Amino acid sequence: MNFQFLAGTALALAAAVFLPTALADEGHSHDAAPAAPATAALPRFALESEAFELVGVRQGRELALYLDRHADNQPVNDARLELRIGEKDFVAEPHGEGTYEVELDEATAEATGELPLIARLSVGDARDELRGEWHIEAADGHGHDANATPAWRRLLPWAAAALVALALVLAAAVAWLLRRRPVTGVAA
Repeated sequence: MNFQFLAGTALALAAAVFLPTALADEGHSHDAAPAAPATAALPRFALESEAFELVGVRQGRELALYLDRHADNQPVNDARLELRIGEKDFVAEPHGEGTYEVELDEATAEATGELPLIARLSVGDARDELRGEWHIEAADGHGHDANATPAWRRLLPWAAAALVALALVLAAAVAWLLRRRPVTGVAA
C-alpha cells in the first residue's frame, strides 16, 4: 500500500460520510421530520363576557392580566379585579394601560391540570363575573416539553458515523503497516 492509496481511501471515506448530509438541505432529508421546538409556551387563559375580555399569562409567580372591553377592545384602566383560581383568592393590582398583576403563591404558580377560574370585575357602577377553566400543561421542570427528543438521540447518528470512519482508518493503517514489513522467508 502506498501513500496515494491511503489518501484516496481517506478522501473516499470522508466523502461517503459527510457529503450526503452536506448536500441535503431542509426538506430534502430522508430522516424523520424534526420535532417541534422545545420552547414551552407560558400558561395562559382567556375569559370573556358580553362586556369584557380578560387574558392571563403566568410567568413564574407573576400573573399578568390584560382587561379590555369586548365591544371595541379598548383597555380598561380603572377596574377593581378579584380573581379566584381553584380555591384561592387574589386581588389584582393595576400595572399600566389595561394591565394588572397578581403575585401568586407557590402552589398556584406550580399548579398543572384544570383549574376553575372566576374573575370578579367592578368598573365604575358596572359589575361583571367571568368564569372558565384554566388548562395548564405539565412541563419537565426546566421549561421544556417532556416529549422533546433528547440531544444525545439527535447526535447518535453522527457518533456512529465517526466510529465507523475511525475503524476504517485504523484498518487501512494496519493493512499499510503489514504490507511495509519486510518478508523474511526461507530460501529454496
